[in-house]
Amino acid sequence: MPLRIRPRVFLSVTIISLICAIALILPPASPPTVAYPATPAKTWPWAEESVHPLVRRMPAIAETSLESFADYIVGREPDPFLQVKALHDYVATRIDYDFSAYKRGHYPPQDARTVFATRKAVCSGFARLLKALGEAAGVDMAYIPGDFRNPAGDLSGEGHAWNAAKIGGNWYLIDVTWNSGYLTPSRFISRYRTAYLFTPPEVMAMTHFPRDRKWQLLSSPLHRPEFTRQPLLDPNFFALGFELIAPKWLPAGVRNSAEIWLKNRDRRWVLAEVVPPGGSPSRCAPPTTRETPEISCPVTRRGTHTVRLYSSDRRDGDYQYLGAFQFEK
Repeated sequence: MPLRIRPRVFLSVTIISLICAIALILPPASPPTVAYPATPAKTWPWAEESVHPLVRRMPAIAETSLESFADYIVGREPDPFLQVKALHDYVATRIDYDFSAYKRGHYPPQDARTVFATRKAVCSGFARLLKALGEAAGVDMAYIPGDFRNPAGDLSGEGHAWNAAKIGGNWYLIDVTWNSGYLTPSRFISRYRTAYLFTPPEVMAMTHFPRDRKWQLLSSPLHRPEFTRQPLLDPNFFALGFELIAPKWLPAGVRNSAEIWLKNRDRRWVLAEVVPPGGSPSRCAPPTTRETPEISCPVTRRGTHTVRLYSSDRRDGDYQYLGAFQFEK
């Protein structure tokens, strides 16, 4: 089964998956015809990853139905972006990934009302519930089926589902499943975050490939070969102000070294590790704060090498995962 690797601090290895294991049969909504605008500064990236206070303090009576919950949010939150965030936060924090169903390979109904009642779902149910809550709140919400990429850059053999919300005449992408937590081999771990809430299209396009390419919301939608040949950059890469200069397409052919060029707008500390074929990761580039760093890692064996980048605001601080690149010798 395909795995999605959780962004991790340097040398702290945690392998995770956010696996959607249900056939996606709901037809997609009509694709957008408007260009995706510059993301409002008050949304992505969120300065503070906290659950909306209306969701934290919600009375039980507000959860009696989809409609009562939507009315509760809309009646108390005037900001349309924060209305959608509250809907997202509810699904992300109140619905558990149905780990037992995933292990059995047998899935109960994933319609919105069943998920709302049982509080369990896989990605299809997460996305369907968010769509239904959006509609109950008067928000134009799309259900988007497609595929996702695993850390090796491959398309997974299973489908995935996510959403888009129309706010102020523009569409914004959301993956509530990936914001709710992650799977280990033995259980589901809840971990709320906002990396995939109103995510810019160029960031979402690193890992999500919709069945209808127009839902990429890019001015020039990627074809599948282009999608699979991109470096696998984490949302942190973009949120922390980095820009990729080269290489744009992978795997890149190399002789003696793998090289990556970046723009480091905020002069953060950046370091790298390389994983040779069949080997263990090792640090291959010293930390640097150069504005346009050139990362160079030695390539000593034949085969595929993976270079992973990390960043911190302090040389001796905790380093956040930025993404992975593949090179062929």
